[in-house]
Amino acid sequence: MMLLFCTASAQIEAAGNESPDRETVAAEDIVSQLISGEPVIYDNITITGSLELAELQGSLPQPVRITNSIFLGPVRFAGASFDEPLDLQGSVFRDDVDFAGCRFLGGARFSGVAFQGQADLRNTYFGGQTSFLSAQFYEDASLGNSQFLGDAIFLNSSFARDVDFDFAQFQRLASFADARFVNVSFLETQFGGHTTFLDAQFQGNSAFAATRFAGSVVFRGARFFLGSTFGLSSFGGLADFTNVYFNRTAYFGGVKFTDLAYFINARFDRDLNMEDSRLYNMRLDNVSFQESSEINLNNSDFTKLEVRWGVIKERLVYNGAAYLALVKNYKSLEWFEDADDCYYQYRRIGQEQAPWGWGKISDLISWLSCGYGVRVSYTAFWCLFTILFFGVVFWAGKGMNKFEIEGMELPGDPRLKPTSRVSFTDALYFSIAMFTTSQAPVNTYPVGVYRHLAMAEGILGWFFLGLFVVVLSGVLIR
Repeated sequence: MMLLFCTASAQIEAAGNESPDRETVAAEDIVSQLISGEPVIYDNITITGSLELAELQGSLPQPVRITNSIFLGPVRFAGASFDEPLDLQGSVFRDDVDFAGCRFLGGARFSGVAFQGQADLRNTYFGGQTSFLSAQFYEDASLGNSQFLGDAIFLNSSFARDVDFDFAQFQRLASFADARFVNVSFLETQFGGHTTFLDAQFQGNSAFAATRFAGSVVFRGARFFLGSTFGLSSFGGLADFTNVYFNRTAYFGGVKFTDLAYFINARFDRDLNMEDSRLYNMRLDNVSFQESSEINLNNSDFTKLEVRWGVIKERLVYNGAAYLALVKNYKSLEWFEDADDCYYQYRRIGQEQAPWGWGKISDLISWLSCGYGVRVSYTAFWCLFTILFFGVVFWAGKGMNKFEIEGMELPGDPRLKPTSRVSFTDALYFSIAMFTTSQAPVNTYPVGVYRHLAMAEGILGWFFLGLFVVVLSGVLIR
């Protein structure tokens, strides 16, 4: 935390040192100028006393420009209306500042301003361009319910304590690029134009709850070091979260992305919660998660979600609807292997959670025989295993005989003498014939109880071959 603001502290200390050539002006003199309608233009001065405009009625038509100056006492302009742009660039406010309810019809310039006390800008109206470029806020600040009709520039600004923009309205560009926050709240804030938080840092809790981004928004390279919530927010344009770092749980519950949402190369050290969200097209290419991270897609609805199954398979919170939606999503992307793997895991988890009964038994059979219809290798294994198993049984148990005279078809002929034991190759050949056609070769036949085993192998052969054809067709024909 100290590293974030050490540079700004040095700047403020340098600006705050009263040099011998700095002129000192009493706050009462400036108030008199404002009331009389005279232009107020100062640079590099020190203002002593409390600067208050409580007695002022109506608007201020004259230009007000006090730059690179130091305000030693509190400043209370609450409710004032400025027809011309207010220019306070490079100034330092040692005490509290109250601009609540002010109307800056021509905009305001607070670039490089240092607010060492509390800053109250609630219910403020900014009619033109507003600049807080590199502004420093060292105590709590509030811009709640403020309106920005022109561009709002908070580029490289720093907030050392709590700040809120709750219910504020930004109708044009809103730039918070390279800004540094501790605890910040954008509750039900509305952004009408392009919004950027490029490379912004959020040291504390950040809340964008129910925030509305009508245009595109960029969080590329932003860092969220504590809790971050975008719950119930809506994104009307492109949402760029490329290279964003989430140190704690990233909550996007109930979020609505109606355009592209990029989370390429994003890093999640905790969970990603997108429960009840609505996604049009979301890309999670090359994202990274910790081993304990979880992804919650329960009750979410997405048209296109580009993330490989291998990235999320060990982290996805189980929900049947979410799994089936992912299967459908992967098929639409033509990622058929991912679709099969997702469906397989969905059935496996469902089987483990199901109570014992006929339903679970049928699931076990479906799992072992064909991998729920998506594992051709399972069925191929059982085909080969059945053939080999019965071949070994027929050979080891001497369960079949072979005629000495090849080509004879009448086993009752006295010239036919069965051998004492067939070779393993003949037994395997006999097993293959029974498995594939249920008919024994003309010169071999089972004896004793092995006749029943041969019949059982024939039945299994019809079952596994039919299953093999069905599963193979389902996998090859998409």
